[in-house]
Amino acid sequence: WALYGHVAARTSSDKIKRDKALPTERCRVEVDFVFNKNNIKIIREMLGKNLSPSASAFINNRPVASGAEATTRFVQNLFGMDAKTFFTSVFAKQKELNALSTMSASERKQLIMRMLGIDAIDKAIKNIRADIRRTQDILQHMRISLKDERTGEDKEEVFLREIKKNSEEMERVRRRISEKKNYLGVLSKELETLEKEKDRIEKEHESLQHRLDEERKKKELFDRRANLEREILRLKMSLKERRQNLLEKEREKSEMEEVEEEFVDVEKKLEKLRMKISDVLTEMEKERTNMSAVEREKRKIEDRKKRIESLGPSATCPTCERVLGEYYSRLIEKFDREIKEKVDMLSEIEVRLRKLEQDLSRERKLEEALSRRREYILKKKMALRRIEGIIHSMIREIEKEEKEIEIKEKEIALLGEIKFDETVYRNLEKEVRECYERYKLAVERVRKKQIEVDGVKEEIKEIFGELNLLKQKIEELRARVEEIREIKRRISEEEDKLSMLNTLEKLMGEFRIDMISRIRPTLSAYASGLLESLTDGKYSELELNENYDIMIYDDGTPYEIGRFSGGEEDLANLCIRLAISQMLADRAGGEFNFIILDEIFGSQDINRRRNILNALNALSNRFKQIFIITHIDEIKQMVTNAITVYEDEEGVSRVVIE
Repeated sequence: WALYGHVAARTSSDKIKRDKALPTERCRVEVDFVFNKNNIKIIREMLGKNLSPSASAFINNRPVASGAEATTRFVQNLFGMDAKTFFTSVFAKQKELNALSTMSASERKQLIMRMLGIDAIDKAIKNIRADIRRTQDILQHMRISLKDERTGEDKEEVFLREIKKNSEEMERVRRRISEKKNYLGVLSKELETLEKEKDRIEKEHESLQHRLDEERKKKELFDRRANLEREILRLKMSLKERRQNLLEKEREKSEMEEVEEEFVDVEKKLEKLRMKISDVLTEMEKERTNMSAVEREKRKIEDRKKRIESLGPSATCPTCERVLGEYYSRLIEKFDREIKEKVDMLSEIEVRLRKLEQDLSRERKLEEALSRRREYILKKKMALRRIEGIIHSMIREIEKEEKEIEIKEKEIALLGEIKFDETVYRNLEKEVRECYERYKLAVERVRKKQIEVDGVKEEIKEIFGELNLLKQKIEELRARVEEIREIKRRISEEEDKLSMLNTLEKLMGEFRIDMISRIRPTLSAYASGLLESLTDGKYSELELNENYDIMIYDDGTPYEIGRFSGGEEDLANLCIRLAISQMLADRAGGEFNFIILDEIFGSQDINRRRNILNALNALSNRFKQIFIITHIDEIKQMVTNAITVYEDEEGVSRVVIE
């Protein structure tokens, strides 16, 4: 487990750790040994409740591996064997010795073959044959890939013909490019000539345009002076007319100046008249109020008279409660007088009211006449205001036009005398137009020629595209040819490899036969020597026959192992197992010079045990370290070094080295 991890453990991981150990305690083991003259240390442990595996390896105290799997790989690479091979060659497990004799002949043969590495030869032969089949498949696939799928021809020849065909096409394309370039040169020269002509006409047009611009400036100044003169003439005529109109308006104004005084007089008269009307209305209101009061009194008297008349002379006075009697007639007369007085008063009031109404009517008519007069005068006043506004506006316009005339006359003075010939200007305009038409024609000719040049360039570009495609095709075909040649080279290599593999298969087969033919005699020789030593010469020869049955010679006669006692049978099995380990040690060249034997003394008597130990001591020249695992106490008295493992009172395993 320390070397190979869980694959080499007898139990599951949770059974390796001590039962009474705490879950948090780690389980750790260290192995120190010398291998190929290097000090090797392997540390393997399980951590935590989950027993997470961890390991590390050191060579001469230098770390070379970290992690459980990495450390296991390091051990496998160091020994050149996995756990299974390690047990086969170095570790003789408990009960494995008896297994040799209890197996059938074929099983025993396979086990010995496996223990001595013949199965590795078989595996190698199997791998060689797999490589042969794989190489044959590769060769078949590559040979098929050399043929054209459609015609069955050699692809290299097909590709070479295509390369030649495309190369010839490339030459034709190059000739087309050369022809187009020559034609492009001619067109470019024509274009250059046309552009020069265009530039010449353009410069001529610019010169004419410059002269025309100068004449246009003169024309603008000339037209400006003429316009100013016309404007001044127009303004003077307008100014004359405005001044005439101003005189007429001022005359109209002078004729209407008395309207202000007349308007004030009418306003005063109208105000007095309205006050007078107001007084009349007030008097009339008073008279009407008096009339109403007199009429009320008159009605009261009449009512009282009617009430007395309705009562008669014999009635009681409603006021003093006395009988009216003769007072009745006097009371009636009194009422009549009072009524007559009231009627006379009403008549007088009516007379006064009629007079007031007449006065009011007269004053109203007079007010109406004055109001009409006022409206008439007000209209004349508004007309006067309009005339004054017109006069003011006319004065501003006159001043404005006078200012304009002054400004324009100053501008004319600044312009001075301007010489301009309209005919020259018109002729120059005509020349500019004609030159511009020639320029447009030249531009059009250049444009058409440029289109022609661009068209040829585009054709050349397209032809170059064809050329590049052909180049690409040729490069691809050449690459395919190289691929085909590479395949042919690989076919040659694979054929050489196949030949080598066939030879290797033959040699490995012969080697296997040779190895198998030498295994039985060699094992028999090793085992016979051991058996003779362990039996004090009683049995001097042990043989594995052709069926790998174990035969022991007794007095020169071979007998099957079942004829002998159990102890002698175990001894024979031990001799064969030690012979196997000795052969493996010899083959390893001394790298593995130790062996581990588990419980090999169980069926042996004291003499045989001593003989086994003596034989093992005799093997010390081949195995520097021999580990024997046993429960027989007397054995530790017979060995040089004894390691005792025991369990103390607390259930903890202890080690004592004696």
